[in-house]
Amino acid sequence: MENERKTNKIAYIFGLFMVVFYIAMAGIFAFSPMFEQNFSPLVRYCIGIIFLLYGIFRFWRFVKSRH
Repeated sequence: MENERKTNKIAYIFGLFMVVFYIAMAGIFAFSPMFEQNFSPLVRYCIGIIFLLYGIFRFWRFVKSRH
């Protein structure tokens, strides 16, 4: 019983971390000057949108799995 509770807590924290990670990556790709030399603005914005959409999807799945 205790191991199951620890596993659920770790999965909960990991799920939240991944949501924050993907949304942060979206912001970094879209608005940070870090990738200006490597990617054109169009490519950066497209990658940022993909990360944002995937982050929203992960959040939706996370919330859905909790109910």
